Amino acid sequence: MIARLVSLGSVIVDMVLEIPRLPDRGGDVLAAQRAIAVGGAFNVLSAASRLGLPGAYAGPHGTGPFGDQVRAALASEGIAVARGPNPDLDTGWTIALIEPDAERTFVTVTGADGIVDPADLDGIEYRTGDAVYVSGYDLAYPGSGPAIAEHVAGIRRDLFVAFDPGPLVGDIDRTLLRRVLDRADLVSLNEREREMLGEVDVETVVVRQGAAGATVHRRGTSPVHVDALHVDAVADTSGAGDVHVGANLAGLARGLEWPDAVLLANRAAAFAVSRRGPAAGPTWEQLEE
Repeated sequence: MIARLVSLGSVIVDMVLEIPRLPDRGGDVLAAQRAIAVGGAFNVLSAASRLGLPGAYAGPHGTGPFGDQVRAALASEGIAVARGPNPDLDTGWTIALIEPDAERTFVTVTGADGIVDPADLDGIEYRTGDAVYVSGYDLAYPGSGPAIAEHVAGIRRDLFVAFDPGPLVGDIDRTLLRRVLDRADLVSLNEREREMLGEVDVETVVVRQGAAGATVHRRGTSPVHVDALHVDAVADTSGAGDVHVGANLAGLARGLEWPDAVLLANRAAAFAVSRRGPAAGPTWEQLEE
């Protein structure tokens, strides 16, 4: 059973802008700044933590105002930081463009989050019952991908490895991607990412389908579809997939079977998209309400 979530996926800062539409190439649109918020793997860790699964952040973070914001956000959720900051770089950031239908488009600038040396990962002290979260973003970064793939390939088999390929899956070196897939126990991704990735042979694949719910593919069994919850008004889809992953793992930690854990994740994601902000995972009390 899962007892703790350890994130190798990086935590960054999101600058969230509301736009009427994506600009044409060479054009411009007027935007309204919605927020500056901590995002990335923080969305996964905070969603899990709010549903009772403790977390530890073992990814990179920088020295500067964005790094300070990252550490403060982690501390506010009771999430431990497992390594010191990069003394030479600040944490990177993302521009999140939110259209009127709540669809989101990202532009990412890496900082300390894009630099991982193998020695940075050697000191991680895994415990029995740990789940290890891996993000495709970090595999796609040239300065971090090789070290993370090597580390993940060597993670002992009694730990649970969860991999979210993310929107940059097409940019990940296929050799690095294969090393992570060969070790992954769970791959959680949306339909676009699955189409780009193709069929994968891992124990469990969860395909997130937005308003259509999610489908669980387990090796040797028939797929199981889990319906979504209806949302009257979608406010922001940014980070909804991350919340889904974190809640799914929290459900497994509570001993739920896969369909029920994914149903919990669907409920958490529905809650998240009905509220503004990327780290909008619910607590148990909020779900009950």
